[in-house]
Amino acid sequence: MPSPRVSVLIPVFNGEAFLPACLDSVLAQDFTNCEILISDDGSTDDSNTIIERYAARDPRIRWWKNERNLGLAGNFNHCLREAQGEYIKFVLQDDLLLGPAALRHLVELMDAYPEVTLAGCASDIIDPKDKVIERRRPFRAGIQNGRQLVLQCLADANLIGEPSVVLFRKGAVPAGFDETLPQLLDLDLWFQLLEQGDFGYLAEPLCAFRQHPAQQTRVNRDSGVNDELLLIRKWLAKPWVQSGLTRQSRFKQIRNLRRNRTPAAVSLSQDLRQELGGVWYALFWLRWKLIRPLQKLRTSLGRWWLDGQSVRIAPPQG
Repeated sequence: MPSPRVSVLIPVFNGEAFLPACLDSVLAQDFTNCEILISDDGSTDDSNTIIERYAARDPRIRWWKNERNLGLAGNFNHCLREAQGEYIKFVLQDDLLLGPAALRHLVELMDAYPEVTLAGCASDIIDPKDKVIERRRPFRAGIQNGRQLVLQCLADANLIGEPSVVLFRKGAVPAGFDETLPQLLDLDLWFQLLEQGDFGYLAEPLCAFRQHPAQQTRVNRDSGVNDELLLIRKWLAKPWVQSGLTRQSRFKQIRNLRRNRTPAAVSLSQDLRQELGGVWYALFWLRWKLIRPLQKLRTSLGRWWLDGQSVRIAPPQG
């Protein structure tokens, strides 16, 4: 039997609240040459009953329950090892694919540009009731140099998005998710992919990322987990990163690290400030203070527009 074009990977842990909506959005896709792998990491809620019900509906679904809890990164990597597809599409248990053509559009982009190792798209942030909180469109549609995007993200944070927002080539994954990173493991993998190839972007929102009190991102934040420093140190050790960073990028890194406030972050920010130089730091700081109010106004106007539109996500068909 030939391998599927796409492996849709759904790592699960106590996901009963939003898992049916997630699976409905996956099964509604009009691109059908895919396998759907669901890895349950020891759920204690009704997730297994939900998975069994959906697996009985669609033979493309293959699922298992891990013998022990592997944790977030461990479960992600287990999914990757089991995947047989040319392309990998994670859809996390709380998230949705928007519309039946979402997967097809991402595959068409990758097929058209062999140099692209990672494809992304615009996305919606939604609340527990599917109301759109924010529409994210950080790039123009097209192809970007992968290494330049790594440098941009090191300065500005994760502009690419969460696992549900991207599609990537399995053959371009060198080492999988870094299990020493509890929070930014996805961004680190995007960097690994972009070190080898380009980034393709679609400006159409094809995925929705759900925010709610029990999501892993919020749990990590509330518990004080912050691995930004580990990620920065890991990638600053690469010569091409060091040589490619601009003065403005270094200033942005210093500004971001100042929010961390740990001794290690303070030490690294001081090293970067010394490399930048006092005069350049002062000039960039003045510029930032002048443009910051304008950036806040633009963000507020964008949220006001969304509220006025009362945007809601239509339920998946099928």
